[in-house]
Amino acid sequence: MSEKSVLVSYLNPYAGNPNWPIEVAVTVLFAAYFWVQHALWGQTLGKRLCRLKVVSSVTGGPPSLRHAGIRALAYPAMMSVPYIGVLINLVDMLWIFGDSKRRCLHDVIAKTVVIDLGGPNRNRLGGSGFLFGLGIIVALFAAFVLVSMLVAL
Repeated sequence: MSEKSVLVSYLNPYAGNPNWPIEVAVTVLFAAYFWVQHALWGQTLGKRLCRLKVVSSVTGGPPSLRHAGIRALAYPAMMSVPYIGVLINLVDMLWIFGDSKRRCLHDVIAKTVVIDLGGPNRNRLGGSGFLFGLGIIVALFAAFVLVSMLVAL
């Protein structure tokens, strides 16, 4: 696979990809997982490990089924926009630095906020859930890049 085709397939994941129905099905399954977990408990397994919880920014309680669904579908919808989905995803992640409640764009759209359940002594006892979660994301991204490079060879 040439470098141009790798770039095109990253920027437009459905361009000439015969496996796009499988990728769409996996995306739907992941969105359903996040939707159900956030609607029922406000937490996925990863958020439980990081002691984080998604709540409604309006009521402070668990997000409604509708808001959890909007939150779960916002990310794949933004990422699936051909050619600019990656840019939109970057804006989504960086939105946290401009929002007064430190919410990502998908949280603003869904009227949700992620809260830290660690308590006041959390920072002294081992760091914030944000940094732990960020470390996990960086490690997973590095693993993804490594596997992608190995597969491309």
